[in-house]
Amino acid sequence: MLRVRLILLLLCLPLVVGCEGCRQDVAPPEQDKEEEPLQEFSSKPALSYPADSNLGGNGIKPGHWMTAAQTLKSNKADARGELLTQSSVVKSDDLGGGGITNQQDGIQSLRPIVLPKGQQRRFDVRLLTPKPSSIEQRKLYLSSRFVSAGRSTSFDTGRQPFNVMIGQEYFFVILTNRPERFAAFQVADWVKPLRGQYEFQTAKPNYRVVMPNTENVLAIPETMLDLSSTAVVLWDNLGPESLTPQQMTALSDWVRFGGHLIVNGADASDAISKTQIGDLLPLIPTSNIELDPDAAVEMLTNWQVKTDRTTKAKIESIRSQTGRIAVDGKLVDGAEAVPNSGNLIVQRRIGLGRVVQPRFDVTGDWLQDWDSYNSFVNSVLLMRPRREMIESRDPDAESMFSQLYADYGTTASDAAFNTHFRLTARDAVLAVSKDGKSLAVKQTHAMDPYTFSSPVTGIGAWTDDSDAVSLCQEILREESGIEIPDSSLVVRSLGYYLLLLVPINYLFFRLIGKLEYAWLAVPFIAIGGAIWVARAARLDIGFARSQTELAILELQPEYQRGHLSRVIAIYNSLSSTYDFDFKTYDAAAMPMIDSRSSDDSIEGCTFKTSFGEGPTLSGISVGSNRIRLVHCEQMIDLGGAITRNQNELLNGTKQELYDAFVLTKSPTGELQIASVGMVPAQSSAALKFDSSSEVSVSDELPMQAARLIKRLASPVIMPPGSSRLVARIDNTMSDLTITPAANQTAAQTIVLAHLEHAPLPIPQPDVNLLSDFRRVQTGQPSTNDDE
Repeated sequence: MLRVRLILLLLCLPLVVGCEGCRQDVAPPEQDKEEEPLQEFSSKPALSYPADSNLGGNGIKPGHWMTAAQTLKSNKADARGELLTQSSVVKSDDLGGGGITNQQDGIQSLRPIVLPKGQQRRFDVRLLTPKPSSIEQRKLYLSSRFVSAGRSTSFDTGRQPFNVMIGQEYFFVILTNRPERFAAFQVADWVKPLRGQYEFQTAKPNYRVVMPNTENVLAIPETMLDLSSTAVVLWDNLGPESLTPQQMTALSDWVRFGGHLIVNGADASDAISKTQIGDLLPLIPTSNIELDPDAAVEMLTNWQVKTDRTTKAKIESIRSQTGRIAVDGKLVDGAEAVPNSGNLIVQRRIGLGRVVQPRFDVTGDWLQDWDSYNSFVNSVLLMRPRREMIESRDPDAESMFSQLYADYGTTASDAAFNTHFRLTARDAVLAVSKDGKSLAVKQTHAMDPYTFSSPVTGIGAWTDDSDAVSLCQEILREESGIEIPDSSLVVRSLGYYLLLLVPINYLFFRLIGKLEYAWLAVPFIAIGGAIWVARAARLDIGFARSQTELAILELQPEYQRGHLSRVIAIYNSLSSTYDFDFKTYDAAAMPMIDSRSSDDSIEGCTFKTSFGEGPTLSGISVGSNRIRLVHCEQMIDLGGAITRNQNELLNGTKQELYDAFVLTKSPTGELQIASVGMVPAQSSAALKFDSSSEVSVSDELPMQAARLIKRLASPVIMPPGSSRLVARIDNTMSDLTITPAANQTAAQTIVLAHLEHAPLPIPQPDVNLLSDFRRVQTGQPSTNDDE
């Protein structure tokens, strides 16, 4: 038995050794590598609104207010503190290794934030981007820094670079869940003009097409003040719940002041009709019907470019296929069909803006590969000027092509071609006085001579140099300061003092039998008299403040919300720091910089949001015996609109109007003026027009208000076919609190209420197509029907 066991052991020994060898060949498991320490905070790249789902396509328009977003995460513990964000413009030459020497920083924006452990949160901030002296060779950055409560912890997210938009370039926002359907919009010739082989790289864009991510809250602003860089919004297939109430209000305001809203077909019409901006629709949808082939053929035939040879094939395709969806409904008052569109496209003038509503989907297959499609979008949907492709021949090179605006004789685009958004306080060209009598308009555009456009910031930018704001500054520098008491106050005070000091003091102590005490009362009477005189003069014994304000309130037809632009002058006898607190979110403010003063700067100023009802501009330093100007803007609700019903003016607001004038200018230029005078709140007044050449207003109005009224009521700044009211409100609006409060205040608000705007221009198709030249070059026959 023992022998058998020894034999089995010898036989198994190689297997055991082999197994041991196998164990030796297998490397022992590695020890866990030491994990990198978890960072206390982490962040994602900043977004600038409106934000494209492709971050590389995001841009910022300098000189405009904007909303931005910063995403943060606290990895180790709950955190609470403040997020500070700033924008900077840097000259490209300073981006090398030599350090930055030419950088313009915007005012710092601050908001409180809370970071629960492990939760990634996105925070919106509002800020004004700096305005560079020129666009060339400059970069724009956003930088954010989180500072914990108690300043114990700080986290810097770094500088995020953004594309700088040029003066003529504006956002074209598409609200869609199917971005692939709008790929052709990204490369369309109305987005970036076509150029020849040797010129294409220098073509300057008209629009920056952005399609926000729809998985979360849409990355678009919640106030009209931050939408000034957006020209067009196309609502495609999003549901009615896609936008927040604040975003809806912002869109409603934006359209009234010149925004362009495109409602794309059945899904968009149905969605918008169920929201608070349903009142913008030209057509209230009732049902979906089949697209009428005859109407589609009529539209294609009338809106084709004259030289287009693809239209015939498109017509055959339309007639051979059925089942395409269109919207049926009822036109609202003031809406109309676009001429020659087969009643398939309806439009409506809303204030200064336009809402265009195709009954069909503009990305439909029956419109694809139609050579006139870009012309159709350019003229019918966007109402831009018609274009013409021109060829210039170089004997030493191939043919080159340029896009010419046929009615203006220029190849250069202009901000006025691309956006219709206007704010009088920022952009209006006011009448300029010549020899104290005649008035003339500074010419800026062939298309819009009533609007000034900056080559750097375009139209709609925040500015302290506009005609309206500059005039307010000039008046306030003359009007602001401490009011010196007149001589009557001195005479009265001296008389009261002597009366109290001598006869009354003597008689009082004589009656009580203590005449010797009359002399003891003299010091107390003197001190009491000094205090009374100081209060009568509204002065605080050696320390005084005054606040003087001029404002322009602009209203659109039949709309109760208005744009209020204020210029406020603060005077202090001793140095102090001021805060401006707004009650509504739709507000913005900036200190004005006087180049003549070395004390004026934005250093120490902060724009705070999310602390209370509205934003706060804090840290405005005013030196001793100095005047500091602050520019404020906000959207306010007046509780009603100012409207005109034939020869009756209706003041539906809560404000009493003084020195009111109504002016109308016919399409042929004839002017009529009705002097209304005072119009109480919630009341009406009869209008009696006469053929005056200008308004007659007293120069004795407080704070030189007559100068502003005359400018805004000048006939030469009114487009033909428009009507407006110009009046004044004898106080300030109550939606702003300035701390510390002033002892002396004075304010005048000039009202500009648009009662009717000039008619919309008639769109026209392009003159020709680039493909016309390509056919000629390849030996194909000319497509010009006139030949």
